[in-house]
Amino acid sequence: MVAQLKSFFSDVSKEMKKVSWSTREQLQESTIVVAVTCVIISVFVMLIDLGMTQIVKFLFKS
Repeated sequence: MVAQLKSFFSDVSKEMKKVSWSTREQLQESTIVVAVTCVIISVFVMLIDLGMTQIVKFLFKS
């Protein structure tokens, strides 16, 4: 069991050295893109929700 764990962690260590890590600048740029996209989608959904709310209020007003 102990030998298997040592082998596992050795393999993990070898694989992690092969990983292509992003630079700090790439990470910051990606984070900004994700944040801006989330804001845009949130505003779009909010506008759709407000519009649908007004339509439902108008329909059930009479």
